[in-house]
Amino acid sequence: MDKNLRDLLYTLPLGANYADDLTELDASDIPLERIPKLLFLLKGDDSESAFRSAWILCCWGNEEGFEYMRSFVLRDPPVIEGWYPHRLHGYDDTYRFALDAFHGYWADRATKNPVLGGRVREKIFEPVLRIIELSNTMPFAIDSFFYLVEKEGFTEYLPALKNHLRAIIKEPGKHHWKVADCAHLLMKFDPEFVKQTLASYGYTLADFPNK
Repeated sequence: MDKNLRDLLYTLPLGANYADDLTELDASDIPLERIPKLLFLLKGDDSESAFRSAWILCCWGNEEGFEYMRSFVLRDPPVIEGWYPHRLHGYDDTYRFALDAFHGYWADRATKNPVLGGRVREKIFEPVLRIIELSNTMPFAIDSFFYLVEKEGFTEYLPALKNHLRAIIKEPGKHHWKVADCAHLLMKFDPEFVKQTLASYGYTLADFPNK
């Protein structure tokens, strides 16, 4: 990756050292002059740079970034090996980045206009649901989204999360912390379901302590 491209995709503007990456910038610090260049990358042949651009743009509330990310998530077959290996365990974490992009897209719109935020909440439902379904069998985690379920009332995802727990409890060795995170979240909404689901595989919540 050449320096100009790296600077475009990774370098923070001056004075924004509070952020870990470009998606965490305050609205007032977003370098608007980069947006046309990021949009150009969405149409190029470099899939890794296109995804990174879409991730940034989506978190900034950009519609074209959202549409790219939505299409990426809904494509079939899914991408098995992306560009973001988990820093500790090595499995591909690309769909977790996509999930965070939809979270950021909703947060940007809801902050600016609560009514618009409600419509965006409906827009992100299909791709977020797809990511939850992919996490039923793939190793990446989705707990970064649980804040919206618990604190923002995104209870429309509870049926999918119940299916998620039913799926991952079948392979607790592969999904251990995912089982713990999902089970403890669902305990706040339907504790009897959690107890029965774990019991059907010979477990209790004590087998999956919270982090």
